[in-house]
Amino acid sequence: MIARRFERAVSRDAAQAGVALVVEHGRAIPWHSATFSGARHELVVSTRIGAVLDRWLDQLPACELTIPGQIVADLRVATHARYGERVMLRIEGVTVACDLSAPECGAASVPARSDRRTPPPTPGWNGAARPDRTR
Repeated sequence: MIARRFERAVSRDAAQAGVALVVEHGRAIPWHSATFSGARHELVVSTRIGAVLDRWLDQLPACELTIPGQIVADLRVATHARYGERVMLRIEGVTVACDLSAPECGAASVPARSDRRTPPPTPGWNGAARPDRTR
């Protein structure tokens, strides 16, 4: 599913720049580290050669794709091959899963609290005496 989201995000960004991509192949390979998880993406596309394509490719590494629940950490053209008036591109990217409640993931309206995991205080208990744990 994340492969399709990546494909749609790249295609949408290209279309906004005036580039019509034809997706030939796409895949995502999940990855995990001690602190993060995400996917490595490979997208093979073809399109017409021209100045519009050149401008889009120049800005591609810096573009900010919108994928719900993901941050695009790396985006680049790995290889390209020209065939007459068309070019085939292999676009590679890395996405990192993010907490949708985090402001950097677009949820600025989440109520601010010091620690969302801390339970509310128990009514009537002032913390001076330890609760009875023998029962």
